[in-house]
Amino acid sequence: MGFVLPAVIGVAGAAVGLQAFARTTVPMGPFDVQLDAVAGHGRTDIALPPLGVVSADTHVAPVHLSATLTDVDVKKLQTLIGDEGLDGVAQNLEDQAVHRIWPFLLRAFGVALAGALVAALVAYRGRRREVRIAMLAALVAVAGSGALAVATFDPSAFLQPTYSGTLALAPQVFGPLGPTVERVDYFRDQLRAIVGGASSAYSAIAANPLGRGDEIRILHISDIHLSPLGFDFAQELAKGFDVDLVLDTGDITSFGTPAENVVASFIPAFQCPYVFVRGSHDSISLQQAIARVPNAEVVDGTAVTVKGITIYGLGDPYFVEQRGAPQSDAAIEQLVRSVGPRLVADVNGMATSPDIVAVHDDRMAEDAAGLVPLVASGHFHENSATVRDGTLFLRVGTTGGAGPTGGFQADGQQIPLSAEVLYVRPASAGEPATLLGWDVIQQNTGSGDLTVERHVLAQEFGVLTPSPAGSPSTGS
Repeated sequence: MGFVLPAVIGVAGAAVGLQAFARTTVPMGPFDVQLDAVAGHGRTDIALPPLGVVSADTHVAPVHLSATLTDVDVKKLQTLIGDEGLDGVAQNLEDQAVHRIWPFLLRAFGVALAGALVAALVAYRGRRREVRIAMLAALVAVAGSGALAVATFDPSAFLQPTYSGTLALAPQVFGPLGPTVERVDYFRDQLRAIVGGASSAYSAIAANPLGRGDEIRILHISDIHLSPLGFDFAQELAKGFDVDLVLDTGDITSFGTPAENVVASFIPAFQCPYVFVRGSHDSISLQQAIARVPNAEVVDGTAVTVKGITIYGLGDPYFVEQRGAPQSDAAIEQLVRSVGPRLVADVNGMATSPDIVAVHDDRMAEDAAGLVPLVASGHFHENSATVRDGTLFLRVGTTGGAGPTGGFQADGQQIPLSAEVLYVRPASAGEPATLLGWDVIQQNTGSGDLTVERHVLAQEFGVLTPSPAGSPSTGS
């Protein structure tokens, strides 16, 4: 039994060598990819920051493989997609991955044996027999594991993957299983979708850098409508974009029942100030429940200043479940517009004009045009930006994709999850806070495609100066 301990030391040294040194970064087309191999469960991870991680049990050998995207040459990626299309880029990535993996495996084999040798020499110094046993055990373990991994590696395992992050391909991948050939073709389609999503996201993030870097980042969400995917999407965006606060312009619920008040428990997970204004599907009791959440601020005919940004809000006057409430579109429109004079009186009564007026339905704030720089809203499940009398009216789509079961547009396409990140330069030296731009972020839960579209205020509308109707106004 004198060979057992040296063998264990050799295998342990090989594992330490893998953990410490079996890592390298290789170019694959426009991407730089970090490859890792460590002792562990027979699993392969593919990470595409910030889109997410896809994992699958691809082999039975005790080796955990991972590939992480570390850098993107955005210009090269755009050129390749323009020249070869997404199919060509995806195929080139597959081909290059095959060529790059063998040198990496040889490196991993070498560092594992080096780790075993170091461990054996430290433990046994000049005792050659024990050192040889340790090296032989490491050689058998590493070579055997490598051969077993290659022999049993099954790429089709990615047809039944596990996801983490915000890349919501899971609803499609875990759908009904079809014939194997169809599933393989489907997975290749998903690869093309990921490449397309990465191109859009990284291109938007790399383009048009805003300001000096000290801007306040506000995540604007609306119309989650009880969607678990919507909450996950918003929370991942808050974390990934490192936002300073969240502005929710209502309809966080769908039916206005007391049981739905449990959604308030999702708010602490954002780990930043959460400003809420009631929507037409939200009850007063829900508003009260949210007001009790430590990191939440409710604005309803009131204003709050967070991170130097003053936000005034007014809850929607129409509650869909309120008995006797008007039901026709014309009556609802008249009701929401009727609060305009009150909103204007509140704004005019403030010592300092708010930086943002937040309402669920922007028709409530039409009379505020020319009085404030920005009106943020939701309700219509569409993204839009318009200017009236120097005031920017910014609508965000539905962060919940119109509800827990999803919804569809008029053209039959699934409604995407939508949110905005606003970039606001804080007030300084007598200058008010200024909106510099915003990112519109959408994720299609059907295709998994993620897009980030950046808008720079000065480029789209020029310099805006709010001024009431009939007064000179600046903007384009």
